[in-house]
Amino acid sequence: MKNFLILTKEDTDRMHGFLEEILHFLVEHGAEGQYGVLKKENASKPIDVPDWCDCILTVGGDGTMIRAAVRTINSGLPLIGINKGHLGYLCDLDENSYQDALKRIINGDYELEERMLLEGRVVSADGTPVSDDIVALNDIVISSHNGLQVVHLSVDVNGEELTSFNGDGIIFATPTGSTAYNLSCSGPIVDPQTSLILMTPLNAHVVGMRSIVLDDTAQVQAHVNRRNQEELNAVVAFDGTVAISLHDGDSLEVQKSDKTVKFVRLSQINFLDRIRSKLQAD
Repeated sequence: MKNFLILTKEDTDRMHGFLEEILHFLVEHGAEGQYGVLKKENASKPIDVPDWCDCILTVGGDGTMIRAAVRTINSGLPLIGINKGHLGYLCDLDENSYQDALKRIINGDYELEERMLLEGRVVSADGTPVSDDIVALNDIVISSHNGLQVVHLSVDVNGEELTSFNGDGIIFATPTGSTAYNLSCSGPIVDPQTSLILMTPLNAHVVGMRSIVLDDTAQVQAHVNRRNQEELNAVVAFDGTVAISLHDGDSLEVQKSDKTVKFVRLSQINFLDRIRSKLQAD
């Protein structure tokens, strides 16, 4: 791969300088590239990736890579990230290692790793779609509109009621997203190359309620119901960016997406080594 689209969320002089450094390095090694900024106001808008592009290179943190992955999903191109953020599980490179890594990619010395996505849409009480199908690499999360009130949820799987509870909300996570919000809410960590759906309640007012691991063929519906008119509506967020209000009687439909994301992998470090390193475990 020798043709790169470089994406970042920062529009600063410091970032522009680093991006120009990357472009200069690519040209020196017989490759080409151009860069763009992921604008917040266009969070749900797909990016038109040039036909000549072979690879998406993100500069930032895991959040930047997630946004880039979802917005370039129609291109089918693999991604790799240079980490300039904080703790990250997706970005393999940093400012000290990216040059050697790009040399390897240009020379074809890499592997591709495929990850599943979730797909969700909001449906009104009468069954009318409120939103289009929206994909998420990490998670789809229902919570209160202001984060202070209880959300009342019932969850059906494949047409049968699984559970109902009051709480702060619920997370539907991919294996990739198992180390994101799901992890901070005591959800299970799973190998990101597996294919399944994680369901983790947020502070459920039910003794002993825990995360549930669902088969990747599961068709999930989460129904939102308010007990009185004084309660605020809920909101559903896709990868923490695109947010849609959920009104009384609305439901969220979640399933595995037909689309996938490919990541470029250079390191021979396996999943357990990566987790041990990131969590600083012994």
